Amino acid sequence: MMFAIISASDKGFVEQRVMTGAAGLEHIMWQTLVSSSTLTEDQYRSMAAHQLLRKVLAAAKIPVDIDPGLLPVITQFAADERQRQGTTLDGAHMVTQIRNRLVYPTGDQERVYRRDGLVAEAWLLTRHYLVLLILHSLGYRGLYRDLRKTSGWAADRKNVPWAGQ
Repeated sequence: MMFAIISASDKGFVEQRVMTGAAGLEHIMWQTLVSSSTLTEDQYRSMAAHQLLRKVLAAAKIPVDIDPGLLPVITQFAADERQRQGTTLDGAHMVTQIRNRLVYPTGDQERVYRRDGLVAEAWLLTRHYLVLLILHSLGYRGLYRDLRKTSGWAADRKNVPWAGQ
């Protein structure tokens, strides 16, 4: 919960918020997959972070698609990376890939910093996933405000993805 609170705030550098949010996601992934005996520690450690995150998000019925209206820079970055890497990248992949490029500066972070707003959108998506996973873990089934949105009204809310449509 501490990671979520720190990541959701607008204090500090956006890179710190991405990394703190990623630590929160990793904690939830461990709790959901290993502590619940869904995966062994060895299985967990053998999987890539984006695979683990996608597995947890899918179990919570949280979509991993990237909304181009909310995250236009990540949408373009994912398209460019798809051409470069030859693979389709979803939200889970983008969150972990951008976090890794910030944490492990091997030259790949240049692609991240070359795009204005990419790190900020990575924070918005990380925060979105983190808050939804916390709400899911609490059994919450009501309305929430999509934290990927940076404008609009506080009353703009919708049902959590796992609530019956």
